[in-house]
Amino acid sequence: MMKPLSSSSNFLLYFFLFFLVFFRCIQSINAQNATTDPSEVRALNSIFQQWGIQAVDSWNISGEPCSGTALTQSSSVFEDPTNNPAIRCDCSFENNTLCHITSLYASFSHVSAIF
Repeated sequence: MMKPLSSSSNFLLYFFLFFLVFFRCIQSINAQNATTDPSEVRALNSIFQQWGIQAVDSWNISGEPCSGTALTQSSSVFEDPTNNPAIRCDCSFENNTLCHITSLYASFSHVSAIF
């Protein structure tokens, strides 16, 4: 038969859970405050201009490419037809303040590519 946890054990358990949730929230906030490498933004804009396409609102929030769905690491981002073109970013650089574009997907009648 298992012995019930003491009140001090309960406190430690709740404290640990609170700490984990707090840490994940801080990581999320840092990722949201991260900015995309300016040279990558220029390159992305140049590619889109040459292809005659524009970023979609679901990931290019407020002019910051690495935002919204671009922070999702799931491949389903590329499978959603409303998210075309799509990018995926990694914002773990320079203490979670710098994002790099790690994937680009575009599929149009005149353009089809995944990098």
